[in-house]
Amino acid sequence: MIAPDISELRRLLPILNEIDEISLSRLDSSEWFRPSAAQARRLEAAADRMGVYLMAYLANCRAAVGDGLCNLIAAAELDAAKLGEIASLENACPDAAIVAYERPIRQRH
Repeated sequence: MIAPDISELRRLLPILNEIDEISLSRLDSSEWFRPSAAQARRLEAAADRMGVYLMAYLANCRAAVGDGLCNLIAAAELDAAKLGEIASLENACPDAAIVAYERPIRQRH
């Protein structure tokens, strides 16, 4: 069963809905940024426009080696316009670093 905190994070960060419970339980969530409801809506709208999943992390924070989401799924390749949109999102959420992942999700291994 998913912990209530993870259920809330899945609502705020839809990419987490694409990760199975077992894999999700093994990830280091200490680096995840908890967006406000308004920030979450903005992230989801931007992700939909760009055709990717966006994940918000605490700025200047690193997961333990091998325990981060980026070790599990493939990052998206972005053009200059999409990179600019992510920079704009990060300016609006200065405590967050935004990472784009492929949609649909593709496992790295």
